[in-house]
Parts: sequence; structure tokens; C-alpha cells
Amino acid sequence: MHRIVLLSLSISLAACASTPTPNYIPISKAISFPALNVETTASLGEDMVSQGVYTEADGIEIFGENNIKGYRLSPGFYPQIAQDKDNTYHSYENRPTRDGSGYIISAHDFLSLPLAIPQSIRASKSKQETCVIAGGLSGPICDTEHAFRRTRKPSLSDRDLQQTLIYSGRVGDRIRIGYRESSGTMARPAFSNEAEYDLSTSKEIAYRGARLRVIEADNQKIRYVVLSNFNTK
Repeated sequence: MHRIVLLSLSISLAACASTPTPNYIPISKAISFPALNVETTASLGEDMVSQGVYTEADGIEIFGENNIKGYRLSPGFYPQIAQDKDNTYHSYENRPTRDGSGYIISAHDFLSLPLAIPQSIRASKSKQETCVIAGGLSGPICDTEHAFRRTRKPSLSDRDLQQTLIYSGRVGDRIRIGYRESSGTMARPAFSNEAEYDLSTSKEIAYRGARLRVIEADNQKIRYVVLSNFNTK
């Protein structure tokens, strides 16, 4: 009897499934526009200078609702959080979002009993198999009924600070330049401001480390050269 219990426990543990420790890092790209010391033209309302960090994440996109034995996955994008030799693992939202992220619509069996909260969504690297990793003593809950597509999308990150100067027009000898600062998280709301510069005093203007030389400006466009970006000399 003792051997039977041990054997049953071994089989149960072998069937368990869990999400690997997160080992995926989204791709970050530095943005700096335009090139320094090059004549550039911007129309009214367009960006004159832009600098920041832009993050993209790999993931899977599901195009139709996928009911995997009571776990109803919404259409949408599921960003990757980990991977192993055979599969990738993806996070999900608890409710609909504006950016189209995938979420769990419900997790109930055919008797409408609540199922275990999923740890992650698993996608096979070799076939169109989608699984729910619920943890505990249950194994992966899988199906191949609905296809998914691997893709890459913008990902919100604490590092994604964007700083931008925007051309706002000219009145007499004065030009107006708008400044906008935004982050990839709601913890840092967008900040904007506007400054005026008198071109009769100087053709060079500066704001928060960005320096520009104005060649020509009217109420339709501005021609200028960027001497330094916000943090790029």
C-alpha cells in the first residue's frame, strides 16, 4: 500500500505544470530624432525634437474566443514572460483593456464551478497548441482548436520616458514651442508646457537641454538645426 501511494504521488507530481521563472526581457530601443547638425523642417503641430526609450514585447495574438475546457480566453495580445525549450509562456489581463491585451473572460467548468486561477498561457513552439497553466496538482489544460500568431507589439515600461518639442507657430518675431513629456506607465501622467522665444534676440533656443538654431519660421513650418537633444550632446 505504501508503494502504491508513493507511485500515485509520483504520477500526480509528474502531471503538474508550472510557469518557469520569468526569463524574457522585452526589446528596448533608444529614439533620438532628428540627427544632430542636419537641417530639418517641421510643419505646424509636428514634432521638432523627440527622444526617449521605446519598448516592444514578443507575444501571441488570438483572433477569436478560445474556450479551453472552461477557461475562456478573449481575442487579443498575450505578452511573453518566459520560455523553455518547447514552449513560450504569456501573461494575461483580468479585464478588457484599451490596448487590446488578452484577458480571461471566465474560468468555470460545465457545472459553473470556479476553476483554479491560471498562472499563465502556454504556447507551443512546434505546433498550434494553446494551454492554460493553472498550477497546483493539475497538468496543462490544452487544445489545438484555435490558431494563434506570434507577433511583436509596443509594451509599456517604466523606462519609456518620451520627451518631445512641438512647433506651435509664430507671432511677430516670437515663435511658440510646445513641450510634452510622457511615460509608459500611469504612475507618471503626461506633462506638457509651452514656451515663447524672441528670434530678434537670438536664433538659438533651448529647453531642458535641447538646443536648436532656427533658420526660418512662419505659421506653416519651421526650418532648424538641432545642436543637442535632451540628453544627447
